[in-house]
Amino acid sequence: MKKNYLLRGWAVIFLFAILVAGCNKDENEGPADLAEFSFDDQAVLDRLPDGLLSSSDPKAQECVDMIEEALDMSAFMENLEVPDNAQRSAKKASGETWSWTFSYMGGTWTFYWTYDEDNTKRYWTMEIQFGEGPRFDYITAWEMKDGTGGEVVYSFNWVQIYEEDYEDYVDLHWTYTWNLDSMGNYYFSWSYDADGIEYDYYMNYEIVIYADGSGELDYYFMDELYYHMEWDAAGNGSWHYYLGGYEESGSWTAG
Repeated sequence: MKKNYLLRGWAVIFLFAILVAGCNKDENEGPADLAEFSFDDQAVLDRLPDGLLSSSDPKAQECVDMIEEALDMSAFMENLEVPDNAQRSAKKASGETWSWTFSYMGGTWTFYWTYDEDNTKRYWTMEIQFGEGPRFDYITAWEMKDGTGGEVVYSFNWVQIYEEDYEDYVDLHWTYTWNLDSMGNYYFSWSYDADGIEYDYYMNYEIVIYADGSGELDYYFMDELYYHMEWDAAGNGSWHYYLGGYEESGSWTAG
């Protein structure tokens, strides 16, 4: 089975380069009346205790790094911004749809961006078309209007544009999901789908930050628990490492 270990690097960097080439974001901020996705990773990091963030212990620093990595959607979320040269192609009653086209390295790329909402949620979708070919999913997202939850799904289906043997990319996604419950506890997960049937996820983060700042992190690799970390409201914490039959554990002190 082909394992797409490097997708997070080359695929997103490649597409991001195309988008930057086609749209200067400093000059094209997009139509001002369109709703923007409001997820803020820094607001989540600000929930962590100062003692964890300032600890000099390598494991505490690794814990923070893993949380930052799981929360990071910057490589592609900026692509949801609609440039000034976008053309509206559907009325608001049927969902606000915009499209824009540009040329890059001898090819023509078209992006389709749709916004819709109901009483409680906002919805976004983005598709990619190369030349006169079919449209491929790129991003699907929704969030609660009150800010208590949401989901972003990044699809690798668009890689079929350039790959002759694209079966490994069908139904391959990164999925980010979050929820803030009524007690003030924050739940976040990031999963990277596997490209076969041997396991469900290549990588998966499950993070909980409780209302008092304490929390837990579980990192799964190929469906197996690889790392468990937890910390208290002051930032003191512990870690447990798993690799097959080998285990190791320890603790750290708040900074």
